Amino acid sequence: MKNKKLGMGLSSLLGAKPSVEKNLASEKNLFFTPIEHISRDPGQPRKEFDQEKIKELASSIKQHGLIQPIILAKNAENDYKIVAGERRWRAAQIANLKAIPSIILPADLDNNEVSLIENIQRENLKITEEANAYKNLIEKKKYTHDQLASIVGKSRSHITNILRILSLNRFFMDLLDKEIISLGHAKILIGRDPSMFDEKTLKRFSNKKISVRELEKIINNKKQVKKSDINITTEEKNLSSLIGFKSQIKYDFKGKGYIKIFYDNLEQYDFLVKKIKS
Repeated sequence: MKNKKLGMGLSSLLGAKPSVEKNLASEKNLFFTPIEHISRDPGQPRKEFDQEKIKELASSIKQHGLIQPIILAKNAENDYKIVAGERRWRAAQIANLKAIPSIILPADLDNNEVSLIENIQRENLKITEEANAYKNLIEKKKYTHDQLASIVGKSRSHITNILRILSLNRFFMDLLDKEIISLGHAKILIGRDPSMFDEKTLKRFSNKKISVRELEKIINNKKQVKKSDINITTEEKNLSSLIGFKSQIKYDFKGKGYIKIFYDNLEQYDFLVKKIKS
């Protein structure tokens, strides 16, 4: 069920414009808060910030001022926590603003939901940041995927697919965070380990030289090899029976491989060599 109160309240909050008129500011709960009274929320979805973009925003603020207010939650007297707008707060400090336009979040709205939606709508969260924010909301509010999709304005399949990313191997997760691989790559790599790829392929991952389509082919080829493992066991038994020594057969998805024959002493070695030569 959609949280209508959140949607209506958030719409008015994110659409508010700052004003220096006292009576209008009072009606919208909008005022200028000293920067030293504001602190960041360690639980906010965004964990990393592009410093160059923040500097660009600071330059804009110096020239035009901070047009869009940030949203705060009151902790105590003269103590506020950022709900939405940490980028603007950081840039405002670089621009040497002493106070910034702010809105106090009404008590009936959820800080985590507002922070998540504001980030999704305006600041392009990383996929992993978005996934962790969804996970935290589901755990906190016991939302179903359908309910959360309705609240944040995304499809149910989007919510489900993004949450699956959290099971991605740490190696591939780092590549996704750095935008070296895409969400398309990540979906295919869920449940897979870097050890299943050779060193050359892993380097190609890191150098952005594997397309989603090519990755699908590699995975499919590996699946075919896995299916043939049962046949390999049979062939090993047949070969061992034929030559009288334990043997091992290995090959990769391209068909390249080797055969090992095990012996216990030099006499057996001489016997094998003579048998191979004959």
